[in-house]
Amino acid sequence: MRGNGWKHLLTEFWAFIAVAVIAFVAGLLIGDLGSSPKTEIVHVAAPASEGEEAEGAETAEAAEGTGGETESQGADTSGSQVFAGTGCGSCHTLAAAGSTGEVGPNLNEFLAPDDDTKGVEVMIVEPNSELAEGYPANVMPQDYGQTLSSTEVHQLAEFLVESTPAKP
Repeated sequence: MRGNGWKHLLTEFWAFIAVAVIAFVAGLLIGDLGSSPKTEIVHVAAPASEGEEAEGAETAEAAEGTGGETESQGADTSGSQVFAGTGCGSCHTLAAAGSTGEVGPNLNEFLAPDDDTKGVEVMIVEPNSELAEGYPANVMPQDYGQTLSSTEVHQLAEFLVESTPAKP
């Protein structure tokens, strides 16, 4: 009877280790290993001169009219900043961004000359709509349509098109 008790404990120990390893690997693949995959983008602007203050106030008022979601205006956020700020490079390789992620497809190779900005926008907000060969569904976050403004999605898509073989 004593030997069976040790066997049971040993079996439970290895089962615990197996579950921990699976959870760790799944966390790496999904990108949720104790930290939020969402990254807030903070825009810091240089102080405006007197003539620019009124213009800046109008822009802020216009942004407030979007139901609480402020969209980036003008050059405040570039597509490369959105790419970096949302952590795209941790999963994707993209030469223009200096990223070498391997969880998702290499964007230098995946995006083709016939991909346009609108198509890439769809790939961002509906990532399961077009999957790269060899990559499973539901790995890329499904909520970029909610967490990024439409301007940020557009800027990111333009950056990707301009930086890859999708360039027109």
